[in-house]
Amino acid sequence: MYVTDTHALLWYLTGDGRLGKEARRIFSKADRGELKVFIPTIVLAEALFVAEKHRIGMEFIEILENIRKSRNYIIYPMDAEVVIKCKDLNRIPELHDRILVSTAKILRAKVLTKDREIARSGVVETIW
Repeated sequence: MYVTDTHALLWYLTGDGRLGKEARRIFSKADRGELKVFIPTIVLAEALFVAEKHRIGMEFIEILENIRKSRNYIIYPMDAEVVIKCKDLNRIPELHDRILVSTAKILRAKVLTKDREIARSGVVETIW
């Protein structure tokens, strides 16, 4: 089971070469129905912002359509449990990253990210 960060998701959907080989392999497996990738709602919010600023070659509605067409991409809500878990993750300075990692901790999932702060925290296993 995997949780994706915004860069990984958007770079996969746009075919960006900066996506790590292992992360690309995992997304491809999800596309084939072999595993599930969870998308925290904070990632959707960040994707909306990036699309609105025209920093990627996709509109937000296209991102949503790509996610919704597969049962192997699952949007995970930011609920009270996610927020409460964030308080234990003070080794991670960014709130958005804490929400992402909190979601991964709840799901006992690995995180698809290139974020060095998350990787250095040692709180979750990261894959790039």
